[in-house]
Amino acid sequence: MKLRSWLLPWLLLSAVVLFAGSGCTKPPVEHTVRKVPAEVPAEVPSEVTTEDVRRDAEKAVDTAKDAAVQAKEDFEMRLKAGLAEMEVEIAKLQEKAHTLKDEATTRWNERMADLKAKQKVARDKLNELGTSTGEAWGHLEKGAQAAWNDVRKAFQEAAKEF
Repeated sequence: MKLRSWLLPWLLLSAVVLFAGSGCTKPPVEHTVRKVPAEVPAEVPSEVTTEDVRRDAEKAVDTAKDAAVQAKEDFEMRLKAGLAEMEVEIAKLQEKAHTLKDEATTRWNERMADLKAKQKVARDKLNELGTSTGEAWGHLEKGAQAAWNDVRKAFQEAAKEF
């Protein structure tokens, strides 16, 4: 019996140690330490305020407006230059018209009437574009570009035929 009296506490202690070491506990937490630079900058940036956000948003809107105005002006300049060049080419075609026969003159007059009508539409779109605001010009750009494409196509067809 004396042998058993020390055996029971020993078994209980062994069971406790076994349970404690068997993974029933949480794994150790790893702690990370932030390294602080030896020199702290003289001026630490402050937090962003709603005023900062508002100011930056206004800047972005102004920049976008400026870009739209510039794009409109660039497109307008290209369209004006194209129309001026087209007028020179039409004048050259009209010089050739003096040598045409009656039937060809009739076809020529029809082509020229069509070309001049399309040229007028393109000029009207250009004028409309010139009076538009930087923000609204994007809607007008497609119409002006389509009118320019029509004039160019009509001119190319007339130039091929005559």
